[in-house]
Amino acid sequence: MTKLIGCILILFLSLSSSAQEKVMIKDPFALKAKLKKQAKETTSIVADFTQERHVSFMDKPQVSEGKFYYQQADKMRWEQTVPNNYVLLISNAKVRIKDNGKEKNIEGANKMMEKINSLMLGLINGDVFESKAFDTQYFTSGENYIVELIPKNKRLLSIFKTIELTFSKQTVRLKVLTFYENSGDITIMKFFNDKFNQSIKDSIFLKL
Repeated sequence: MTKLIGCILILFLSLSSSAQEKVMIKDPFALKAKLKKQAKETTSIVADFTQERHVSFMDKPQVSEGKFYYQQADKMRWEQTVPNNYVLLISNAKVRIKDNGKEKNIEGANKMMEKINSLMLGLINGDVFESKAFDTQYFTSGENYIVELIPKNKRLLSIFKTIELTFSKQTVRLKVLTFYENSGDITIMKFFNDKFNQSIKDSIFLKL
């Protein structure tokens, strides 16, 4: 009986792993073209998001929710509403942060913020797929495409081990954005209720 249970468990695990298996795309030219075309044709995005922050010393992930806004080509707003209010605003190459109603002074971290600014915009507008700051690998997995970015820039490499983007094969839209940090911490962002190429009020990118 024990052997039978063991065989069933092995079969179950092998089926589970095969269902989630990533297969590397050796010649990603066609996929890169699709992703870049979609990005260039996207003038705006409004979406809800959830974020799960897995920290090594905590038993449960920290979960937050909010709204994401993007307007071509250099405007982006992350507005977290749960569990507290937090806004990251990128507009005209400037980064501003408001935490619980107060704007933070980030002048001392400008160089790193510039890198993160460039990274986040590049993820949305497609420039990251041609960036020399990353080694890029492309995979197919079930109903998704997965793009892995391995930083080569020293500043980004000091924080991130890998950045993983999961795209729907059907829509070629970003569904999940995962940051694997060198510390072992993992941040998973999932997007839903997304709307594209609709007008967004100017105040969204002007006021924190």
